[in-house]
Amino acid sequence: MNVLGEPVRLGPLVARNRIVFPAHLTNTAVARRPTPQHAAYYGARAAGGAGLVITEEQSVDPADRPYEKLVDGTDPAVVPGYRAIADAVHAHGALVLAQLGHNGGQSSSIYSRAPVDGADDEPDPMFREVPRPVSDLSWLVDGFGLVASHVAAGGLDGVEVQCSQASLIRQLFSARSERALPFLTAVLRAVRAAIGPDRVLGVRVQGDEGLPGGLSAADAVRVAEAVEPLVDYVNTAVGVATRTLPLIEPPMGVPAGYAAHVPTAVRAAVSVPVIGVGRFTTPGQALEAVTSGSCDLVGVVRGQIADPAFAGKALRGERVRRCIGCNQECIARVGLNQRLGCAVNPVAGRESVVSPPASGSARVLVVGGGPAGLAAAVAAARSGHAVTLAERSDVLGGQLALASRAPERRELANLVADLAHEARDRGVAVRLRSPVSSVSGVDTVVLATGARPALPSWAGGLERVVDVTDVLAGRVAPRGRVLVVDAGRGHAATSTAELLARRGADVATLTPALVAADALAPTLDRERWRRRAAEVGIASFTDRVVVAARPGLVVDVLEHLTGTVTPWPTDWVVHAGPPTPVVPELVTDVPVVRVGDCLAPRDIAAAVREGTAAGGSLP
Repeated sequence: MNVLGEPVRLGPLVARNRIVFPAHLTNTAVARRPTPQHAAYYGARAAGGAGLVITEEQSVDPADRPYEKLVDGTDPAVVPGYRAIADAVHAHGALVLAQLGHNGGQSSSIYSRAPVDGADDEPDPMFREVPRPVSDLSWLVDGFGLVASHVAAGGLDGVEVQCSQASLIRQLFSARSERALPFLTAVLRAVRAAIGPDRVLGVRVQGDEGLPGGLSAADAVRVAEAVEPLVDYVNTAVGVATRTLPLIEPPMGVPAGYAAHVPTAVRAAVSVPVIGVGRFTTPGQALEAVTSGSCDLVGVVRGQIADPAFAGKALRGERVRRCIGCNQECIARVGLNQRLGCAVNPVAGRESVVSPPASGSARVLVVGGGPAGLAAAVAAARSGHAVTLAERSDVLGGQLALASRAPERRELANLVADLAHEARDRGVAVRLRSPVSSVSGVDTVVLATGARPALPSWAGGLERVVDVTDVLAGRVAPRGRVLVVDAGRGHAATSTAELLARRGADVATLTPALVAADALAPTLDRERWRRRAAEVGIASFTDRVVVAARPGLVVDVLEHLTGTVTPWPTDWVVHAGPPTPVVPELVTDVPVVRVGDCLAPRDIAAAVREGTAAGGSLP
């Protein structure tokens, strides 16, 4: 048997396998209570094969509200929602626990209108609010016990106490407070008293905070050893929400198992099962985490958001639709107070409202093999249609095929590969090098022809003013002084700048924005890009816009703050700006549906979402 499929005893109960769906914010609560979406969301991962599901954090204090949709577990009205979650998960044979916590100084008074209670009066760098140091912690112990009683009343299988990424308990440990361990011990005892001996009690401990002098794996070991007699398992974490958030939810390019040192150290010190996390996006990576001895159970969050059937497929040895670490629809959306989504799985975050695809037997032609076209072809084939996909070039992927050539962006190709694999498995006839100008013999056409680069008017036809796609495709090889103009295409400018710098060019980026690489901030890519940019010597200039270019090559740059225009000599200009939709005129008398960039150039998530919706709704 695949070791991932082996059952694991967690105190009084047994998880059917070693794959865990750990706690993470979904932003789907209403009036601070669980909703049918929570039940549908967690139930889908249980149906997909997960052995253990841990809900997002439930607050133990009504005044603890760093974000609007944090569930208030102290309200008895949460019990019916808990019961619905329990029923949805139990229906598919998995265990489900609720994570309980208090955010302490990592919080805000925007929603609560009350002072923030913290371990000390140090403002958090994200919320920037001075906390009120907590002197008496007994009322919080009671809060944990109260919420745990609601969890038990709701029929869930137990509780995980959070003292990791965003936690008052972690803050006490980080401050080296002598109150930290007694407080945690009191909390665990209160929770156990509330849930009784027949439910699971776990704890999530903080490992590597990623800060000078911060908590380390050794600290996690000390805490785990101290509370081992009180708990049924130990979960692990790295990073601090707000201070070192990219360690918690690392973007594309960070390798699987980057956090393995923490569970490895903890597992060597305790006898209860240990959960490890670390950006596992494939069954092979999850398997390696367990077989290497790093952990007893492996936590897979974004991998199971991208493919709810990840666990079952892992146990059966099947291919999954991989998370690509883009963070566009999960981390970025949640950070903007929107419900969680997924770029590669449009159903994620909408499990309770998305209708099953229609069924039919039409002949469908999809024109264009980028992400929108591939998604449409897969969805149409899943609905029973006979699908042909025609791509004019000799490769699938469209713009993603180019973008994946840039540093730290190679995983974009995984989305193309996974969609192409699924399309062929479902019988889609894929035809490369097949431009389409007229259509006959089909019932419906899905047009997914993408967009083409559009140089700005100031380029004036100058030979060495090019688009980023020209560089990525290898049509040009800029060298010497290269000015990369970031006019709002996300990673396009920054990735191309890094590529050229690593080839030896003297690269500068220029943007009209107030901050360089500002589009990379919501997806947690900016910090890592800045470090790499400094490493290869990329200079960044903000508040500037190119207004003209002259033979030479000299560009005139307007500085917003001063209103001055300065000539800027350079050898090449590489432009990253909005493209133009490609909408060919087809000779056809059947319905034509446009999706993706040929409808309006946007991002990966829009392309996959629209392609999936179009393909799944065809009559």
